[in-house]
Amino acid sequence: MIDQGLVKTHFLGKDGFIWWIGQIASEKAWIDNLSTTPTKTTKQQQGFDFRYKVRIMGYHTAAPSDLTDDDLPWASVMLPVTAGASGGCRTAPQLRQGNFVYGFFLDGEDAQTPIIMGVVGYNQYTAVMKNVPDTAFIPFSGFTVEDTVPRGSLGTTQEEGEAVAEDVDESKTNNKEVMESSTSLVTRKDGATLEQHKNESQPKHIPTINKCDPSPTVGIQREVKNMLADIERIKKTADDWETKVSTNIGNIEKEIAKVKDNAIKAISGDVKRITTGIQKNAIKKVNDALKNSYHEVFPSQLGELKTKVEAANDELSCLFRNIMKNLTGMVGGFLNQILDRFINTPLCAVENFVGSLLGKIGGLIDAAVSKVMGPIKGLLAGMGVASDLTGDVMGFIEDALSLLSCDEDPRCSEVKEWNPISGPETSATLDLFSIVNKAKQAARLVKNAVGDAANIGDTLSDLTKNADFSDVFQDSCNVGPVFCGPPTVEFIGGGGSGASGNAIVSFATTLLGVDVITPGGGYIGPPRIKFNDSCNKGKGAVGRAIMAPDGGTDVNGNPTLRVEKVVMDDTGIDYLPSADGSQGGDGRTWAEKDETTVKRSDGTYDRPYKPGKIVRLEDGDEWTPAGGSTRIVTGDETITTPLPIEKPVRGDYPVVLEIDDINIVEPGFGYDPNDKVVVGNGAELKLRTDPLGSVIGVDVVNGGSGFDEDPDLYIQSDSGYNAKLMPVFKSIRLEDIEEADVALGAIQVIDCVGKF
Repeated sequence: MIDQGLVKTHFLGKDGFIWWIGQIASEKAWIDNLSTTPTKTTKQQQGFDFRYKVRIMGYHTAAPSDLTDDDLPWASVMLPVTAGASGGCRTAPQLRQGNFVYGFFLDGEDAQTPIIMGVVGYNQYTAVMKNVPDTAFIPFSGFTVEDTVPRGSLGTTQEEGEAVAEDVDESKTNNKEVMESSTSLVTRKDGATLEQHKNESQPKHIPTINKCDPSPTVGIQREVKNMLADIERIKKTADDWETKVSTNIGNIEKEIAKVKDNAIKAISGDVKRITTGIQKNAIKKVNDALKNSYHEVFPSQLGELKTKVEAANDELSCLFRNIMKNLTGMVGGFLNQILDRFINTPLCAVENFVGSLLGKIGGLIDAAVSKVMGPIKGLLAGMGVASDLTGDVMGFIEDALSLLSCDEDPRCSEVKEWNPISGPETSATLDLFSIVNKAKQAARLVKNAVGDAANIGDTLSDLTKNADFSDVFQDSCNVGPVFCGPPTVEFIGGGGSGASGNAIVSFATTLLGVDVITPGGGYIGPPRIKFNDSCNKGKGAVGRAIMAPDGGTDVNGNPTLRVEKVVMDDTGIDYLPSADGSQGGDGRTWAEKDETTVKRSDGTYDRPYKPGKIVRLEDGDEWTPAGGSTRIVTGDETITTPLPIEKPVRGDYPVVLEIDDINIVEPGFGYDPNDKVVVGNGAELKLRTDPLGSVIGVDVVNGGSGFDEDPDLYIQSDSGYNAKLMPVFKSIRLEDIEEADVALGAIQVIDCVGKF
């Protein structure tokens, strides 16, 4: 029998174990293999897990000019047993460019399939090179010139390290790093993270004392919005796999009932505040009207009159107690009627509801006041006394609502709503006139319906069970979906008005800046900039207004200001450059861009349909194909929902962006004024630094042109750390550019002012 040990089997473990030591090459040769941004599925990841280019001693030449980093073999990574490989276990190697690693060849002597087993450490006394010469196997920084260095990674010594190779220029060493990192964790964009973002970004109404929040309309609007969003997400678990696995929903109907119950309790509490005000005013007015009657009757008649008045007050109090008790039923009836009808919840819709509800209550009170005052009127008439008793309860309601609209205490906070992601939300303004008018109309209908009913309580009970709020939908208040598009820009506060602008969104979905359309005027301070994303697509953009004198003065003689430009402190991510066909509102996406929507003739909306679904439509229904325009059905028909079509961009205009200024977000330290600022597109910038090397200014020598995404702006420095610079762009409309410059790259800006 032939001894197998004398024959090469080319089988791992049977032949010799060939190990090696090498150095991970510059990350430019392997970084594209790692997916640095989350993806929705693993199929979208371009790279093949964690692999690195390694220059192995004794196998590869030390001179990159003879064997480039790109031509080195790919090395996979051996993970420890604590990392696992499946079943929810995952980890990421912390290897960086310049690390010395050791391993073995999976293919033995062929030496084409290296496996990394571990890393060899080095300390701060080793010279770390930022400018790598044409000689390999010397330590160089794992940080690239674009990286932010953690402050905890900096050593406290300033001594120069000893070079490990004769051709290392010690004047360019930077040996302060103790530990280094630059590569992002590869992962996929999971649904749970998306659900967490939705939960975290859901605005909340801030409850406060009555004098600081006299109008509960804003709170009602927020409760309705949050309820609709929560119910929509719960329903989505029935037919959307990603939502299903990302949320902990057991019984769908039970969860919906819980959400509705919480909303009913919260809204009923807000409505009770108004009703309590109406009760106080109603009882006060009745007793004020009776006050003079006590002086008109004989002393012997006072007892009988007092008994009648007390009985009337008791009956009115009982009525209000019953109203309070039945409010939850009336609010529940309203919420049931808006489900599948409301996609958006504009303030006008809430005003319709509040007006309708108060009108129904007011009609009952009006009838009740007339009923309980009847015996008192008859008694006084028999005593020969003329009384000024009114049965018009709308006077009570108007008085109560007027109190709600009184000026707030100046010590009260202006912030009524809070978004955990973007901060304070703007508060809507109560339209008292609209609410009172709607209440009067509803009150007349209820009073006529009550008529001469013997028992007001029975009428109230019947109204609670069968409350019809269809009048809420009978005006031009749009509660349907809107097409998702770029964010709109809102200028809040500052004491002035009139500023407006359009967001400039890059092809990479970042918000580059704001094209100021009108600068406004009369500001006494910078307004806050808010980017309103109707479908909550984008996140993270932060901007601030830069002001300039507008030539006017305020009441104290101080100069007033206008908005000159908007500086971005963070450009965010995932904003839509233009309408993509998806629909939604209230800060959520209701229908994705590939989904068809159907509005039935009764005003209710079906759940959006994916392509290829068969849908039966009836006369009067409306349907909107993915990316298309709304169509009204005449007669009955059956459709198959189509694939999405490209939706044309409306109201866009081209601009060319050039750098106007530089926003110094972080000044960093250790920079030399002669360090080069790299930005591209022909731009040229010059640093200004203080004695410690912090950046205190950047002169724009040449603003460049044709930027359509965030430029890769960084400082090439052998000694500086952590400066963060962001460009402030100036937008130039294409018609304002010389014909010779039209070839410059342009970016489309959607004219959102008044359109989205």
